[in-house]
Amino acid sequence: MNIRKSLEPHSTTNLCQIWLVIGWIVCATPILGCAVGNNLPGPASPTAIEQMLMGQAVESSLSAWEATQFPIDTGTALYLQTSGIPQYQAFIKHHVAKWLGEKGYRIVETPSEASYSVTILVETLGVEQAVSFLGMPPVQSVLLPFALPELTLFKAQYQTGYARFRLDVFKTKTGQFVHSTPWQHGDSYYYHFTVLFFIPFHTTSLSDPP
Repeated sequence: MNIRKSLEPHSTTNLCQIWLVIGWIVCATPILGCAVGNNLPGPASPTAIEQMLMGQAVESSLSAWEATQFPIDTGTALYLQTSGIPQYQAFIKHHVAKWLGEKGYRIVETPSEASYSVTILVETLGVEQAVSFLGMPPVQSVLLPFALPELTLFKAQYQTGYARFRLDVFKTKTGQFVHSTPWQHGDSYYYHFTVLFFIPFHTTSLSDPP
């Protein structure tokens, strides 16, 4: 009898510890199992942040150019046209026209007015997206008439803008090839973070983010 009484508290303690471990595993499994990182497809049309990322990626690539990479005399009339990625041709053409105008070149509307025709060859212009998440994603319950909300310990949404293009220069009257600039590339980023369920902050290369 004395032996059994001495063992009962010890057995009860072990049983409590076992249930605590089981409970911790059950609670921690859905949380620890949700740490992921993957690329996401972009929306059908660029968001405001994505438009700014692309614009500043183009400006970043242009700012790295040296005068010797475009050996056409300033003041020369240029006619611009674009090739590649149809949905963004007008977008990048405007940025390049602005940059050339600031350098002293005249941008004209028709080839007959220009001494040179400049083709903007766009290899890439867009935004890559990815997300990392640690927490419990929203769950649709079959027992409750409502979904359980997302519980976020840490969430990071990464958006990176890329631009890569070059300028090919031809004589307007003869079509003779004159010069190709080196490939120019630039990037920009906007990273948004959420920690401990509702605390947001971000870091970005954008000069004036929304």
